[in-house]
This record gives sequence, structure tokens and C-alpha cells, in this order.
Amino acid sequence: MGVTKIEKKKAPTLRFPEFTEDWEERKSKEIFKAKVRKGEPNLPVLSVTQTSGVVYRGEVGIDIKYDVSTLKNYKVIEPNDFVISLRSFQGGFELSDKLGITSPAYTIFVPKYPEEQNNLFWRIQFKRFQFIESLKTVTFGIRDGKSISFNEFGDLKIKFPSNILEQQKIGTFFKQLDDTIALHQRKLDLLKEQKKGYLQKMFPKNGAKVPELRFAGFADDWEERKSKEIFKAKVRKGEPNLPVLSVTQTSGVVYRGEVGIDIKYDVSTLKNYKVIEPNDFVISLRSFQGGFELSDKLGITSPAYTIFVPKYPEEQNNLFWRIQFKRFQFIESLKTVTFGIRDGKSISFNEFGDLKIKFPSNILEQQKIGTFFKQLDDTIALHQRKLDLLKEQKKGFLQKMFV
Repeated sequence: MGVTKIEKKKAPTLRFPEFTEDWEERKSKEIFKAKVRKGEPNLPVLSVTQTSGVVYRGEVGIDIKYDVSTLKNYKVIEPNDFVISLRSFQGGFELSDKLGITSPAYTIFVPKYPEEQNNLFWRIQFKRFQFIESLKTVTFGIRDGKSISFNEFGDLKIKFPSNILEQQKIGTFFKQLDDTIALHQRKLDLLKEQKKGYLQKMFPKNGAKVPELRFAGFADDWEERKSKEIFKAKVRKGEPNLPVLSVTQTSGVVYRGEVGIDIKYDVSTLKNYKVIEPNDFVISLRSFQGGFELSDKLGITSPAYTIFVPKYPEEQNNLFWRIQFKRFQFIESLKTVTFGIRDGKSISFNEFGDLKIKFPSNILEQQKIGTFFKQLDDTIALHQRKLDLLKEQKKGFLQKMFV
């Protein structure tokens, strides 16, 4: 029987059209060299993070103590230096854009021949999942918090295009893609911050009878009533052929098959499952973490869930209550009517029914508030989808544009 020799892949499946040569494979120590420069205690202290790369120590968000007398032994990091951090096995190496000093525990290195290597190419190469996985082949005990030495990294074989113009094109392509992703992330973060601000200002604070910010034409005090005066529990069973639903914090009411985990259940018990209809509210088992959910689906769910609806639908707007039940202040208020909630105890309708809540009695004001936040949430979801799509596209390019 003949043996087929498997050729190692020598070029990526997707590349810029003007480049056709095979990529090189060399040991890292042939391309890079370690760099140690000390004795600059007056430079700003830097930290190396997985999420934001090289940052000033004061921006880390935790008060890290260090002995000022040891700063003379700290290593100098300059812009365009690569840094092997203590958690490189989780997120790859970092390319610095700052001048400062950092703990001697970090390893710093640079290209041996800068005119032959493009740092933007290596920035993305060192962040690839495949590269991070390859670090396991040259070091032992890496997952126990052991840092990677330059000698260990130096023995690692890596593939790259010898033509610096190809390196530059790849590096610039991913830099522009990362900048676009970062821009969308900032927009998304800004929208979420704006929503947080509106949630605080468009609902009355503790003790107040009106919100700080409201739509023109509404001036009446908000009402305060017990939930059981406004809502009623709903129990309908005996529909075993309807699709089975689950209630999640992240996506609300979803079909059981979309949860991502194989949840076993006895088909013979489905006749006892509760029916959920569109516009029903559901108190899930983890309501204290994420509020109540407003359903947009028809199906059945575990009897452990509590389902309720407005007593007088013509006086209540579900979109208003959808956002009211998601507010941090509302979720915190649940603690006042139940005990042991953080131990996984579900909230009964009776407990919820004793909770006092404020709301505008004018349904037009409810509608305006509900619609405003629905549109804001739709915009946030749109930006999230764009961001997720860009990240997926990047993942695809990373797989196809490297060997």
C-alpha cells in the first residue's frame, strides 16, 4: 500500500494578488532579539493587559502597590516594542504604543532587522489563536501562571512572508479592521451609557413623585400601587404540542433548542407545562439578576416559571413595563419582598404582588416611554449585530490570510 506524503502548507489560501512566493518558516530567535534597558525610574509605570494592551498603571482600575525604590530595576518599554506578558497564553503578545517602565517580570523584544519586518503584521500574528496555542509546544506549565521566557519563545518556529510589502499589506488590512471594530465598540458603549442615563432620569428616584426628565405635555405625579392591583397571575396548561420555551437573561424568551445546552425533559410531563403567549410577562428563576421578561413567542415552559399579565390591558402599556422590570432599581427592590433570593429561589406572584411600583397613570406617557426605550434597544441591538459580524469576518480573515 502506498504512503501519501502530506505537504506542509506554505502559503495562505487568501492573499493579495501580487504575492505568490511561499512563506518562510524560521525560529523566532532568528528574527527577533530580547531587549533589556533599565535605570529610568522617572518614566511612567506601565501595565500590560489582555484587553487594552500596554496601558498606564493608573488606568488599570486596581490599586497595585509597588516599592518606588525598585523602579530603577524596571524595564523600559518604548513604542513598537513587543511585550510578553504573564498571561500571554490567554491573549497573545502586545505591541506597545507608549514609553514607560514595567515590572522586570515582563519580557520585551524587537525585530533583529527592522527593515525586514513589519510590526503591524507581527502584532496580528501574535494575537492569532493558532499562535497562542503553539506556545504550548515550547513551554511547560504555562497554564499555571508561568511566564514565557524569550528563550522559550525563541525556539518557536513561525511562518511569515519574507516580502515586507506583503507583511505591510496584511498588517495595515487588520489594523484598519481593528480600528473599525473599535469604532463600533465605542458607539455601542456610548449608546449603552446613554440608555443607563435615561433609565435614571426618566423614572422617579426614591421618594420622588415624578421623573427628572419626561416628555412634554405630562405633568401629573406618577402613581404608586402594589403590583397585585395592576397585574394578575396567569396559568394555562394542557397544550403539550406547542414548542418548548426557555427564559434567558441574555435573549429573553427563546425556543428550548436555541439555548445551546441539551436540557433533558420527560415528554409525558409537557401537559403540565404552562402556556406562554406573546405579551405575557415571565418571572424566571434568575429574575434577581436580570429582571422579568416580556414574551414575543407562543409555546410552553416549565411550571417553575411564573407568568402574569396586566389586569386592565387598556390602562397599561407592555413596552413601558418591559423596561421598568429591567431597571437596576426595580431588580434591587425585589429583595424587599423575598428572602433568600440570591440562593436561586424563584419569586412567586404573591411576593411580587406585594411590591409597590411607580408608574404614570396616563397610558400615553407610558407608550412614549416604552417606545423610546424600544427604539433605543433596537439601535443597540443593530450595533451589536454589526460588531459581531465584523468580529466574525475578522476571524475568517485570520484563518485564511495566515499559514
